[in-house]
Amino acid sequence: NMADAAPDANMADAAPHATLSVAGEQRRVPVTPGVTTAAALVEAVADRYDADSVKLLHRGKRLAPGDALLPGMKVLCLGTTRDDRAKVAAIKSDPTLRGFEAEAAREATRRGGAAPPGQHAEYKFCRIKAVERFDGRGGPHRYAAEALLRSLAKEVSPIMVSHEWTVGALIEMDPRDDRLLKKKEQDGGCLLGYNENAGARIYVRLRLDDASFRERDDLLKTLLHELCHNVVGPHNAAFFALYASLRTEHLGRRAPAPAPSSLADLSDPSRASARDVVVSELARESANGAISGGERMSAAVVAQALARAPE
Repeated sequence: NMADAAPDANMADAAPHATLSVAGEQRRVPVTPGVTTAAALVEAVADRYDADSVKLLHRGKRLAPGDALLPGMKVLCLGTTRDDRAKVAAIKSDPTLRGFEAEAAREATRRGGAAPPGQHAEYKFCRIKAVERFDGRGGPHRYAAEALLRSLAKEVSPIMVSHEWTVGALIEMDPRDDRLLKKKEQDGGCLLGYNENAGARIYVRLRLDDASFRERDDLLKTLLHELCHNVVGPHNAAFFALYASLRTEHLGRRAPAPAPSSLADLSDPSRASARDVVVSELARESANGAISGGERMSAAVVAQALARAPE
């Protein structure tokens, strides 16, 4: 009867398990610490994916089949279904259809330039998606938004590689979607970006209220901020120290610029040293009234430590 079944259900909920996200569906996989490995997750999706196509992502890192599982882990599963493989094979066998690379090369030729190189084969954003409702009227077309996302992904690719991060998706945040704004209030996410489940998906708000694009450097700062959440959830000193490291690494890849000639230049990413830029950004964050006092203090501590560090 129902009364007898309830304790069993509660015991099942309390049993050690990992949560596997598969195409929007949440699956629980029992975990025995020290025994269960990621191979159990591959077996758990055998009904949907070919085993050799499965990718398991946890906190921005790819799990190998032999990696140990711990209770409470949240893992994103990506893969190719047998039906999808059959469709791709059918397309490839049709000589009248161009492949993605051929189409990209054709479009690049039409525009008079070479096709841009892609991301790293493993450490990358696995999927990129723009908001579909933008059709070019009243703001840049969704195709321009997708191209911008791909460009941002390309620019941070060296950082993704150096930290061995793989993120499930890079998605344009719809400025009219209040679902993520509510998430911000609940989980401490950033209004201009949101990292879902430590690297499962990263959302970035590309557009201003008038639907035009935000400044590129602001978008890059938001993206780096959200990448930090692959590793550190709260905005504490560890978070801001990681952001300072990523931002410094990113700025260090710029072409040499003229030396700063004014106080304003000390915070200009195109003129100042990477350290001066990051110190200035963290100092502004320490005065940001939209975050908590503890978060402001953490930003200030890291800014002061960075300012005292030798070049």
